[in-house]
Amino acid sequence: MTSFIRVSVLLCFFILSCDNDDKVALTNADDREIGAYVRTTETVNSDFSINNPNDIFRVELEAHDEQNGGLLDAIEVYLTYKQSGGVPSNEVLLKTLERDVFTIGQFGKPVSPLTVSFEEALDVFNLTMADMSCKDQFEVRINQKLTDGRSFTTGQSSSKILAADDFWSSPFCYTINVIEPIAEDMFTGIYQLESVLNGPLGPTFGDGPQLVEVYKGHSTNVREMRLRHRLSIEQELPRIFRFTIVCNESVFSKDLLSSKIGFCGIDPAILLGPDTVNATIDPNDDTVFELWFVEGYLGFDGNCGFGTAPSRIRLSKQ
Repeated sequence: MTSFIRVSVLLCFFILSCDNDDKVALTNADDREIGAYVRTTETVNSDFSINNPNDIFRVELEAHDEQNGGLLDAIEVYLTYKQSGGVPSNEVLLKTLERDVFTIGQFGKPVSPLTVSFEEALDVFNLTMADMSCKDQFEVRINQKLTDGRSFTTGQSSSKILAADDFWSSPFCYTINVIEPIAEDMFTGIYQLESVLNGPLGPTFGDGPQLVEVYKGHSTNVREMRLRHRLSIEQELPRIFRFTIVCNESVFSKDLLSSKIGFCGIDPAILLGPDTVNATIDPNDDTVFELWFVEGYLGFDGNCGFGTAPSRIRLSKQ
């Protein structure tokens, strides 16, 4: 892995706390940034189960910069709360991961877990478990501070940097859904996938129905499947696409890369993410359900010119 990256500065908006950041990266003469980023090397848990204050959101972080992590000063952790159907709260500083909490990982970079317990999330907003409802959300935003005075956070990266399960996997922002736990075997198995609303370039995952395996993901209600975007090629392995069962809705995950080559002439590639409205489901019946999402999430449309456009698929258990 290279010790630094050059990323175009692209200002974009993020949901909840990630939509009001006004920091702009320093640029050099050719308007290109010599940047730093924080890889998400593993997601251990991304959900808070309702009525379980012991639940803990946890991801593993790996800090990168031009000096192999030697410039890392600290990582600030901010939190926003959104009540189901409501508006986001003001963002608050939850904690700071100082440099001395990081250890050197197997690749010679500073590494540390980032954890947020349900209890501390409630405390910082003066909430109790009685205030919680399924489909509430918390948004975690991190700000990477360097010893030379620079800092990096949301709104400073391209889709190739943000994309989950990829080389950089550096979103700087995470969503925690408040969920009602479902059984491990629910919404798993072999499904027939078909398009019910084509994406901007046609059916997002290729023409015609296909059989796919849906399996349990990293967290209680997270499910995954491996699919090919319509712009991918046979030489490219199918990519992981995720969703979460949140009460009576299926919520498509954010920052999912369409394909390494999912662009129209010029990268970065198309990014997929949740639509503004989720599909309604029956959490006790997994025989047929839909996923509603967008291509061109945050405006990353692969230079195809469609901006952000909806797409919908239906999965029927076989």
